[in-house]
Amino acid sequence: MSLNFIHLIISWMLVSLIWLIQLVHYPSFRFIHADDFLAFHQHHTTSIVWMVIPLMLGELGISFYLSYQSGWQMIHLFPFILVILLWLCTFLIQIPIHDSLSNGKDLVQIKKLIDTNWLRTFLWTVKAIVVSYYFIKYSDGGFQLK
Repeated sequence: MSLNFIHLIISWMLVSLIWLIQLVHYPSFRFIHADDFLAFHQHHTTSIVWMVIPLMLGELGISFYLSYQSGWQMIHLFPFILVILLWLCTFLIQIPIHDSLSNGKDLVQIKKLIDTNWLRTFLWTVKAIVVSYYFIKYSDGGFQLK
């Protein structure tokens, strides 16, 4: 199985996850009673890490390696740049909002979490589409496994 194919699979796994979080999970934060919110949020943050961190690390490593191996050609550099932007959004925007929510339910922060997460949803969607396009266009027959 090629590294490009693994990159494609991870990209779409992250897109699926971010859309589920964006449309279902984060909006559900508004419906959790304030007395239950701390336990709910703690469960969310500790549980989601086991899914997101391995995928994000895999995505970062593969996109860096493919960029480096290609001599930083745009075919691999552009997805890598998107990954860097995603990491920046995650660590500079989303994690601080989650940190504030770890103190208790705050509808303003929940709205901010949902609104700012659209940027990550957009970036991961664009990245997956770009990786898919490159994979189909440049992989000798599309979905051949090598």
